[in-house]
Amino acid sequence: MAGIAVATALLLMPGTGLQERQGPIDGFAPTSIAAQRDVERRLTRFPSTRRIEADHQFLTAEPHVAGSPRDRLLAEWTRDQWIAAGLDSAEIVEHDVLLPYPRSASVEMIPPHPPSPADTRLGGQVAWRATLREQANDPIAFHAYGASGDVIAPVLSAGTGTPAEFDRLAARGLDVHGKIVLVRYPVPYSYRGYTVYLAQQRGAAAVLMYAETADAGIQRGGVGFDFLAPGDPLTPGWTSTPGARRLPPADAPALPAIMSVPIATKDAHAILDALRGGEVTLRVRVDNDEAIRPVWTVIGRINGSTYPDQWVIAGNHRDAWAYGGVDPSSGSAVLMEMARALGALAKSGARPRRTILLASWDAEEFAMTSSTEWGEQHEVELREKAVAYLNVDAAVSGTAFSARAVPSLAHLVASTAGVADASIDTRIGAGSDYSVFLNFVGIPIVDMRFEGPYQVYHSTFDTHDWVSRVDPGFLRHAQLTRIWALLATRLANADLLPLDHVRYAKRIGDFLEDVERRWGTPLQLASSALARFDAAATQHAAAARSVAAAGNGATLELINRALMAVESSFIDPVGLNGRPWFRHQLYAPAFTYQPEVLPRLAEAVDARDAERVAEAERRLAEALDRAAQCLKVFTTFGAPGAS
Repeated sequence: MAGIAVATALLLMPGTGLQERQGPIDGFAPTSIAAQRDVERRLTRFPSTRRIEADHQFLTAEPHVAGSPRDRLLAEWTRDQWIAAGLDSAEIVEHDVLLPYPRSASVEMIPPHPPSPADTRLGGQVAWRATLREQANDPIAFHAYGASGDVIAPVLSAGTGTPAEFDRLAARGLDVHGKIVLVRYPVPYSYRGYTVYLAQQRGAAAVLMYAETADAGIQRGGVGFDFLAPGDPLTPGWTSTPGARRLPPADAPALPAIMSVPIATKDAHAILDALRGGEVTLRVRVDNDEAIRPVWTVIGRINGSTYPDQWVIAGNHRDAWAYGGVDPSSGSAVLMEMARALGALAKSGARPRRTILLASWDAEEFAMTSSTEWGEQHEVELREKAVAYLNVDAAVSGTAFSARAVPSLAHLVASTAGVADASIDTRIGAGSDYSVFLNFVGIPIVDMRFEGPYQVYHSTFDTHDWVSRVDPGFLRHAQLTRIWALLATRLANADLLPLDHVRYAKRIGDFLEDVERRWGTPLQLASSALARFDAAATQHAAAARSVAAAGNGATLELINRALMAVESSFIDPVGLNGRPWFRHQLYAPAFTYQPEVLPRLAEAVDARDAERVAEAERRLAEALDRAAQCLKVFTTFGAPGAS
């Protein structure tokens, strides 16, 4: 970690780091490096911390939950700013999705006396009531997609709401069926919707969640089961365009059937203190409007000069639970400054060779919604044209650079950011807008941020002032702008796409070894297929380097097309067992959002089901062979048809 910290610190110092590097750049022929170095010098000098700070202050001036008037205003502002920056086009794309807002919600403690028949219906006398707001004028805290309802029941504390915690309650003879469950958000993070899923499976009537922080913040968030299918819960796997078929809410697998309410730490402690004196009865009421509302994706485009039908996509979501200082407005401000930098290059004649698309997503906080709907809508086109998707969500919450990427892009990210290759996480879960690109379509992804302690997460205390204290002068915002823009242009301008499938094959081998250890015997069918993919990747890489050195442009384009086809080869249209939306054979999220690698095979192994293991191994081997076949076209000097 020390090496990473030093490298990051260097990149933040003016006059050092990225802009001073010389020598080769992965994917660029010697004749192309000078032009790319000129682009990079201009990019690294471009970001203005004053502009970024001003944009951030504007973005965070008011709450802007998805689908709200402020959210729409920011979509229009983003579009207009991108046009002014010099992008060739910018448009707002609308999808109509299930986007519930709370009409009302309350959590009340009922005194311990036998209520009268009339009081039973009304809940009796109220002894205490949770605030559900940090401050009087703040929007009410809610969990998106939690059910509406009204229940009076005893409350049980279930720790962090893991399966083990629920099992411990059962072992003590405490049945959660029909009860209200109080849960503390775990550290490290685990998706709150998984807790609701577990509580629902065990028959709980409602869930209350709190974060163990020193302030009065309330952690809002979605609780839909988007580990089954993200996006609009009523259109799982197809896009929510006008006239689209919608599931009845009762038939939507991603919608919880029980209530879930976020509460403040102090209110949780009031309940816990009361529990020390015996049984505590609560009344929980939630009334959501369950409306279909529009959400707005903004898509900007800088057309490529040579390969306009090859796309490098960079995106960040715009919607926030409240002011969204870190999440997502730090990323939105960085995206805006990158748009200005790339637009300035294009206006000066330094147009990228491939098209660069910029995306401002909406309703990510609900269920990665607009990115999912847009990705489902453009699935076929994306699979044919997309080179990579580069995501930034909560851009700056601290000082440590952090990135995750598919293995084929890990070295590119590390070399661009000036960090060690080993620091790039290649185990990828879920929780942001890259999911549809990787898990559904099959496109290489990167996700980046500067991170640190973030105790104001999803609360109304996540503001411009908080971010200003975390990143004085907005230096790290500027640095992430540079890294993101350099990644985009290196992919957009490369002669040979810097997609390292030799590295990918090695990492898959690590994943497979881990699963084999858990199974107890070698998985020979998968191992043999991996060996074929490794051999094809190695031969293809050697041939591609020779073609690039020779400057054979026509053959190089075919080689790049082969490289672009590999990731989608890992897509299996059948999807995972019980989760058909998730179709990638190498990556899926666990229900907690944590990474699950070789998911179909790993789940079968963990179930100790030999028949499922055999089927999963066969499907994995077929995916690896599809990937190998993409690369086998070029094995000697990129000659088509060579073997």
